[in-house]
Amino acid sequence: MNDTKAEILALLKRNGGHNVSELAASLDLAPITIRQHLTRLERDGLLLSEAQTNGSGRPHYVFRLSPKAHAEAFPYRSDRLVELLMKEIGHLDGSELQGRTQREKTLLVLERLAQRLSDEYSSLLRGWPLQERVVFVTEVMRNDGGFAEWEKTERGFEIRDFNCLFHRLLEGDVCEWHSTFLTRMLGDDVRVQPCSGDGQCCRYEIVAQVKATASASG
Repeated sequence: MNDTKAEILALLKRNGGHNVSELAASLDLAPITIRQHLTRLERDGLLLSEAQTNGSGRPHYVFRLSPKAHAEAFPYRSDRLVELLMKEIGHLDGSELQGRTQREKTLLVLERLAQRLSDEYSSLLRGWPLQERVVFVTEVMRNDGGFAEWEKTERGFEIRDFNCLFHRLLEGDVCEWHSTFLTRMLGDDVRVQPCSGDGQCCRYEIVAQVKATASASG
């Protein structure tokens, strides 16, 4: 798959549906070029199109990823995740599950998994600057099947994952795996943020702590 097609798929994965003009503006390409790529992607079954009108004039088409695109272009590494989850379930005492709802049991397992993984990595990251730890945990999320990325912000950093399996399992609720893992790896000030646009993702703000410097007294 060429770079432009991959960029179109990535943009739609991040932000949900876009029309030709929006894609052309975002990728700094001519609309006719975008249309050519969209035609091929739709022909390959990777895109779905929906006609929308603004009350008058010709309809324009909004393009979204198809289920095939989610499965082929952004696959989940379910083999490793299933192995980790099964091991974690095996560590649980039966009494810990008594009286819990199915959802509460799921959250407990995910929290324990995040704790175990963070314990494994914490010694490696000890003493690393915050940005290097942000880069590291983002790569961990990618390796576990996520479409994760990070960026520096005025307040610190932001991490987004647009392909989180656990987000789907919890039917769109805050991903407990990410919340626990990121908090333990990066510090207490990890804040859940809503995703912009109509794309589905887990989005977290990491607020950098400013170290106070004590003034020397004369």
